Amino acid sequence: MTKRKHVNMGSVSSGTMREEDLIPCFLSELESQKPLRREHRKLVSEVTRFLAKDIYRTEEADDLLADLFEALNEYCAAYFYFGAHPGDGADYGYWLSEEWRESLEYDGGIVVSDSGEIPADHVGHVAVVNDHGNITLYNRGRNHRLYEIWGVV
Repeated sequence: MTKRKHVNMGSVSSGTMREEDLIPCFLSELESQKPLRREHRKLVSEVTRFLAKDIYRTEEADDLLADLFEALNEYCAAYFYFGAHPGDGADYGYWLSEEWRESLEYDGGIVVSDSGEIPADHVGHVAVVNDHGNITLYNRGRNHRLYEIWGVV
């Protein structure tokens, strides 16, 4: 059995843009990342101390929120970002970049409509986009096996 890696996708917080709602939510999301990087464990401690003060709408709150965004972006799947949903500024989470296709191709990846269309010599990322618009990103190894990274329906 193949061990699957958890991929962050979708909403983390919606319906609010208030720092007092977002900071604890984003902190919780950061704490749930496995493994949590050393520099992010330090940020968790810093944000936890800040939350104990219970004062928002300060420059410190703005800075910590920006740091949380930056940290959560580091746990995104390939071609995703952490931030506001493009259609709803109060829905924060992990979203497929609107430029994912260009980024994929820039990185040497290819986009096909069926896995049978993959050139025999291609190694690297392959996005299979079916006629319904569903996307599955694979990594193709030198052994020509496809390893699923993520899928979006």
